[in-house]
Amino acid sequence: MDHIFSFSETAIVDGTLCMLGCFSLVTWSVILLKAGEIAWHRYRNHKLLQRLSGAVSLETLDAIDNHPENPLAVQAGRVLSVGRLTYARAQSLPHDRQTQHAAWHELIERALRQQLQKEKALLDSGLGWLASIGSTSPFIGLFGTVWGIMHALKDIGAQGAASLEVVAGPIGEALIATALGIAVAIPAVIAYNFFLRQNRQVLATLEHIATDFLRSCIENDLSQPAPQPQEA
Repeated sequence: MDHIFSFSETAIVDGTLCMLGCFSLVTWSVILLKAGEIAWHRYRNHKLLQRLSGAVSLETLDAIDNHPENPLAVQAGRVLSVGRLTYARAQSLPHDRQTQHAAWHELIERALRQQLQKEKALLDSGLGWLASIGSTSPFIGLFGTVWGIMHALKDIGAQGAASLEVVAGPIGEALIATALGIAVAIPAVIAYNFFLRQNRQVLATLEHIATDFLRSCIENDLSQPAPQPQEA
């Protein structure tokens, strides 16, 4: 029975170390994937803004519609496509331009905001793993350390001696779990905060593009002549 209990205590410490090792693997996998994703999005969005010559308007968007690289298939392009689709519906329906422009502009703004929220959700995907690992790894490591020290104290009680040779080995092995937990948590927390800042910058760029598009729609509608009243 004591042998089974001793095996259980050892297995728990080893299992804790294996779990922290898996957490480390997940952390670095997410870091590499998110770093590549953000770099790719930044590059594609930058290329799209270059084609738009830094100004988002209906004319510049029409000019790149047939581009072979499909530049509107990136983050900024998806936001603009949603706005253009809503604006096209507004232009295709007969209505009194003087009274219903504001309503359609509000619908365009809502559509842009909804797409921005979708892009934010895509950007934040995977960050939950980093947050969870960063917050729980030190406690998991501490749990392994406490359990290992309990095992070491049990061995000391069984041997009836507390010399340095008896204490140093088991307790040193137990402390490895705490060190590993901290080593796993630090990169996860740093990466989480870094990617949050990067996502805010990307979203700020997308919001700027969406605002420019809405402004262009409003300016285009205001520049059109008002419909002439029909004679009775």
